[in-house]
Amino acid sequence: MATINNTTEKYRPRQLYSLQEVRKHDTPKDLWMVIYNRVYDVTAFAGDHPGGVEVLFDCGGVDATEAFEDVAHSDDAVNMLAPYFLGDLDRSDHRSYTSERHPKDHYASMKEIRPIPRKRKSKHKQQLDKAFIEKVTIGLLVCLAVISIIIYVCIQKFKWAYHV
Repeated sequence: MATINNTTEKYRPRQLYSLQEVRKHDTPKDLWMVIYNRVYDVTAFAGDHPGGVEVLFDCGGVDATEAFEDVAHSDDAVNMLAPYFLGDLDRSDHRSYTSERHPKDHYASMKEIRPIPRKRKSKHKQQLDKAFIEKVTIGLLVCLAVISIIIYVCIQKFKWAYHV
C-alpha cells in the first residue's frame, strides 16, 4: 500500500492498493472489491445489498466493474459507493474501460462522509412477517373451526332426516 500526495485532494492523502492486496480481502467479514480502478470496502453494505450478499461475495477481492455494469446500476447506486471508498488501484494493475462512473463525493474526507446507515428493514420485516404469519394462522384456524361446525351440522341434519 502506498500513498499519493495529490494537491487536488484536500482532505486526506489517497491510498494506493495493489490487486494482490485487494485479493486478500474476499471473506464475508472483510470484503473489498475494485470498481473502475477504485478500491471499496463493502463489508458493512453486504447485508443491505438489494441483489443479495452472494452477489457481492462472488465479486470479493477482484475487479467487479464488469459485473457492476452488467446489472445496469443507476447513478444513485454509483453514489452509494462513496462511503466505502478506500483508495485507488495501483497503476500497474489498472484496466481501461470504455466509460467510467464515479461517486460525486469520491475523494471526500472519511470524517465528512458518514457511512450509509444500516437499514432496520430486516428486523422490521421480520416483525411484520411474524405478525402476518400469526394473523394468517389465526384466520386459518377460525376458518377450520367454521368449516368443522358446518360439516357437523350437515351430518346431524342428514341423521335427523333419516331417523324421523
